[in-house]
Amino acid sequence: MNRKIEIILFTLIIFTSFFLRFYKLGEIPYGFYQDESAIGYNAYSILETGRDEYGKFMPLYFKSFGDWKLPVYIYSTVLSIKIFGLTEFAVRFPSAFFGFLTVIMFYFFIKELINEKRLTIRGKEIDTNYFALISSFILAINPWHLHYSRATFEVSISLFLFIVGGLLLLKSFNKRSKGAFLMGTICFIISFYSYNLTRLLAPALYLLFVMTYKKQMGNIKKIEIISTFIISFIFLVPFLKTFFSGGGISSSSGTLITTSAQIQANLLEFRAYLVDLSSLFTKIFFNLKLLTLWKYIENIASYLSSSFFFITGSTHGNHGIGNVGQFYLIEILFISLGAIEIFNKKYRWGFLLFGWSVLTILVAALTRESPHATRSFFLIAPFVIFSAYGFIFFTKWLNDIKNYKLKVALFVVIGSIIIYNLIFYFTSYYIRFPVIYAKAWRSEDKKVALFIKEHETEYEKIIFDKYAGFIYTSLLFYIPYSPWEFQKTTERLPDDSEGFSEVKSFGKYEFRDIDWGKDLSLQRTLIITSENRKPKEVSTVEVFNFPSRPVVFSLKQKIIQYPVEENAYVLIKSGE
Repeated sequence: MNRKIEIILFTLIIFTSFFLRFYKLGEIPYGFYQDESAIGYNAYSILETGRDEYGKFMPLYFKSFGDWKLPVYIYSTVLSIKIFGLTEFAVRFPSAFFGFLTVIMFYFFIKELINEKRLTIRGKEIDTNYFALISSFILAINPWHLHYSRATFEVSISLFLFIVGGLLLLKSFNKRSKGAFLMGTICFIISFYSYNLTRLLAPALYLLFVMTYKKQMGNIKKIEIISTFIISFIFLVPFLKTFFSGGGISSSSGTLITTSAQIQANLLEFRAYLVDLSSLFTKIFFNLKLLTLWKYIENIASYLSSSFFFITGSTHGNHGIGNVGQFYLIEILFISLGAIEIFNKKYRWGFLLFGWSVLTILVAALTRESPHATRSFFLIAPFVIFSAYGFIFFTKWLNDIKNYKLKVALFVVIGSIIIYNLIFYFTSYYIRFPVIYAKAWRSEDKKVALFIKEHETEYEKIIFDKYAGFIYTSLLFYIPYSPWEFQKTTERLPDDSEGFSEVKSFGKYEFRDIDWGKDLSLQRTLIITSENRKPKEVSTVEVFNFPSRPVVFSLKQKIIQYPVEENAYVLIKSGE
């Protein structure tokens, strides 16, 4: 491949990747969901006080909403907030930045993975650099990777660490690169501290690399292997010391199917229907261990979903846009072709990719919801390579068609489908998605917080109806509230069964059930609630509604459509 053309194409990929990840980053997704505001405020608190919202000094794990946040993303955000200020852009910046870098590093990862100048596809030699460029471009425009690069998702950094770690390990196996084995290992260890699931997946993938290239381990000097072992242990000491503490192994108890109360309750409910059967029969065939294993198998099977991967994607409001798969629809052809051809060729790197895919699914299937876009995010790497291989294979097949008119017609049809896939996705993402998922992304929290910031001196007390759903971290983030003051004045309810507690109050702000008979008589008090919770006779100071969205349905053969504007919050001034 001509070197100048390669540089030009790679530059265009870099530009495309950067633009798609940073364009309107602070505005779309429209809103700032609770994990984003919590991560942002805790990073701000660390920047200002060296402590998290609970007053813990430079913690390893951050207590949050129903789970523990790991440190890599939050400490990365400290730097971006220092540079850009406490904004949505700053909090999403690490995700976008590392997502952008992943596209760049993916190109070099592919070249090192193939480790040959040319690759034979459909009997024709293909320049490996060309294959790497196609793979990187597919990743640059991939809906799954774009979605997770444009919001506050820890897995964006985790995937970057896996790609860079894998690249360095491959360099050590292929070229005797001094220090590459050590640095690659450290990348996998850092990923331990980036996302909860990587504490299972990182060692599994690391061992997969080592076992796949075990014969090349001889290329690494013994002194480097020994120093890698020692340094790795030092890096793992914080993880090992906190293994049984909050944020350690217990933090996953509500997520894993073996310990999740939600899953176990469903299994017990099923057993409850069998009370009239022989106790021996139920103990043998329907004991909890066997039922849990069956649930695990069901979860694994769920990752065969074509709807999840290619049609609707994740229906979770924060993990997808609801009408486009994790990959483009046309890629069902390319990924299938690529996977089949790579499997048939029995490439060693193909074994690595299939192993990567299987391990990701096996680990992700251990968790409660399945298929889950965040926990299976790491499937992107092997699937994109399959897609690139399949795309090249398919284009070579088209090119070999002797009937010129048929060849042109097929090129036009496939090209049109690809173009429409792109148009449909980007239109959906930038126009439909911000409106239809505004509630999931808490789009009106910012407006409420800014209204309070402007008028807070008018009130002695501000009460949030806990049933209205306003998240306290939204207020902390947008005011922004002094971390020192929050740490001193906050009162929380007792920890629940999972060890987490709700904020009861801080400063003049309270989060509780509203006693309308009593609270409406209070002087200089602002109440934040929702329209369906407000007494009908009470007037409002301000009303906040989610963006108007169209509703279209059929009644027999008649199509009916009208706009809907759902209420988010109403603000009431008491004592009037």
